[in-house]
Amino acid sequence: MTGKIEFEDLKHGITASYEIGGVSKKPKDYFNGAIFKNGMKESDIYGNYMGFCDFDGQRYWDIRD
Repeated sequence: MTGKIEFEDLKHGITASYEIGGVSKKPKDYFNGAIFKNGMKESDIYGNYMGFCDFDGQRYWDIRD
């Protein structure tokens, strides 16, 4: 399953999206995206849904932990 997933919190002005399968030269289970507050980028998201998730280059979740 690939594609873009979007989230929106209108009350707090926060939006986020990530795209599974949208990372060039990587298998389709990799994803990347971003979180925005009031239209300004707050954080980058990158990972692999079978293994890890990073926010701004910091590992937030890892299957090995």
